[in-house]
Amino acid sequence: MSKKSKNKSKPMSASEVTLYIFRILVTTYVCVFFLAMPLFYHDKYYDIGDFKYTMFMYITISFLSAAFIMLAVYIFTLIRSKQITRASIIATVKSLSLIDWFAIAFAIASILSYIFSPSRTNVFPTFYLFRGGSSDSPVVNLPWEGYSGWNMGLRSQLVFVAIYFLVSRLFMRSWRKDFLYITLTSAFLVFFFGVLHRFHIDPLGLYENLQEYHMYKFLSTLGQSSWYSSFMVVLLPIGMSFFMFRQRKKSVPNFLLAAFVAIGGATFVTQNSDSAYMAFAAILTVFFALSFTSNDTFLSFFEMMIIMLGSMKVIGIFQILFPEKATELDSLSFFVSKSVVTWILLAALVAFYVFIRRFIEKNKYDISEHKLIRNILVGIIIACLPLALIIGYLNTRGMLPTTALQGVEYLTFNDRWGNNRGYTWRNTIELMREPLWKSMWFTGPGPDCYATVAYAVEPRASEMQQFWGGEIVVCCHNEWLNMLFNEGVLGFVTYMGFFVSAVIVFMKKCDNPVAAAGIAAVFGYFFHNLFCYQQILCTPMIFCVIALCEWVRRTPDALSADT
Repeated sequence: MSKKSKNKSKPMSASEVTLYIFRILVTTYVCVFFLAMPLFYHDKYYDIGDFKYTMFMYITISFLSAAFIMLAVYIFTLIRSKQITRASIIATVKSLSLIDWFAIAFAIASILSYIFSPSRTNVFPTFYLFRGGSSDSPVVNLPWEGYSGWNMGLRSQLVFVAIYFLVSRLFMRSWRKDFLYITLTSAFLVFFFGVLHRFHIDPLGLYENLQEYHMYKFLSTLGQSSWYSSFMVVLLPIGMSFFMFRQRKKSVPNFLLAAFVAIGGATFVTQNSDSAYMAFAAILTVFFALSFTSNDTFLSFFEMMIIMLGSMKVIGIFQILFPEKATELDSLSFFVSKSVVTWILLAALVAFYVFIRRFIEKNKYDISEHKLIRNILVGIIIACLPLALIIGYLNTRGMLPTTALQGVEYLTFNDRWGNNRGYTWRNTIELMREPLWKSMWFTGPGPDCYATVAYAVEPRASEMQQFWGGEIVVCCHNEWLNMLFNEGVLGFVTYMGFFVSAVIVFMKKCDNPVAAAGIAAVFGYFFHNLFCYQQILCTPMIFCVIALCEWVRRTPDALSADT
């Protein structure tokens, strides 16, 4: 046999060709999703929520339909080539991670919640597969489609799980850089327009014919400010992570990542959501803990902190220079952007960075050998949360030895706390003590069926209508409590387990920028959504982020040294 024939590449089998096409399909979907969902809109803010949901479902169901066909073809090719054996099936089952098992369990829990839901109709809603569920098309099968305008029924929950499994198995390694550029570019544009909007600069004309009150509530190309802050705490950690773990010799990527981090800081201080600050604190805590991986990572963390806080202070300067243009901020954002204290903090960060960098370079100091310092500091930070809750409880009860904190809104828990979240949470917990919810505590009343129970119990329903001025409250503005209420204990445990297991699994590869981004994004999403809810933009995004981290874990060479 000639040397030429020996080196001739072996032709791809039918199963390999099918799998390759399958990978292209999945990766294309992920890229389109992260590009289109943040940036595309239809009629400005007037139908932006319904439009994004309809766009998501059209794109995703079309993708899943094609994926189902590709999966069937792939299985057929494997059967024909006799590659499916008892041993291969056992190996596949054994390869399932803890995250996978929780994802499967959550899908089963959601299906059971749907089956046992008293709101389920006998009409199987295949006819309504693509319908957006807008206010002019009443929901036919509530636990399947979800409440009109929210659309977090079984259909959405199953789609999220399907996206996780497809992306975590079939993302293409050769597209990793393209996806990163697409994701960070679309996020940068969203953040950029968000900052401009807070200075009443509207290049896209989204604020035309909109009252000032609505300008305050809507932002960039996403719509509601709560959607914006959710998006921010999921996508910003990706750029932050790659900045921290970057290769310093590549000046252009460094500059671009620094620009992303800077616009992230600027939009954080202008988006004006208090819940985002708690998420931001969690994200920074994660990155601080991971910064002890190496000297370069440790220095990069403080560079990132200086850039972000510096951009926040620059925003404060612009707010002073152009007061007639700047949107009025809440007290927390005002403090960060304009306070002298944060100027002092910025100066301290710069001084510490200069000192520690010179010290490391001069003494060959290895920060990774001193993780005890990290553990102590992180422990103190973590202890601050229960301490704040205890102080808030004692302050609310008037049990503190001083009255100095009684005027602090954040430490006074009542029905008006957190834009009326105090009332909603209290009412939800009391609803779960009612016989109606207790009768279905294990599987819940059904996905997105909060209102069916909340407004079925008197006199509580009348009290809610009076408190909210006749508006219908369809969730309790706490994703985790809402999941417990809607899908019962089974749904809550499996859903929470999905996120907790992701952190546990990814911590084993925490020196990888993708795994680090996933851990930080999960923490950011968790703490932000203590005050928010599932929605069609950021919930599938966090599932995708977790899926990509799982893909990296399963693909040891997924990120080469030049990424």
